[in-house]
Amino acid sequence: MTVEGACQKATGTLLMYELCKDAMRDVSYPSNAVDLYALVAAKRALASFADTARSADVLRGNGSLPGAERDAYAACEESYREATGTLDGVVAAVAGCRFLDGDLGQVYRDGIAQVESCRDRVRDLPSSPLYARNLVDRNLAVLAYFVGRLLGVR
Repeated sequence: MTVEGACQKATGTLLMYELCKDAMRDVSYPSNAVDLYALVAAKRALASFADTARSADVLRGNGSLPGAERDAYAACEESYREATGTLDGVVAAVAGCRFLDGDLGQVYRDGIAQVESCRDRVRDLPSSPLYARNLVDRNLAVLAYFVGRLLGVR
């Protein structure tokens, strides 16, 4: 299956299709197995999670922030630690061809929920720079799940 074919089949909107093609930009073969795409999508999400977690750490370290903002960023760091551990589990399952062992779909959904818990903390902050990053991370986690569903994950 080509990248374009996998992205078309996995996504339902133009935004997600474009995000999918961008996530797969480094896949160099014109046609690959879907498990490679699922692995790449999960790893793209993980890389983005790491960048956002570092940003949360830097923001939390700003001594001039009110306590509520520092607390929100600390909660985001915890959410991202959890989400990273969850998606690491997805990567291990996909790399080990264990797509249908247990409930991998629930593991994907747990990772999405963990990222969303950060969103719930920062969306009401006054113009938090983390909000936009978190939205991208959520979309990448959802994309990873959508591509994982091509493997039979529910």
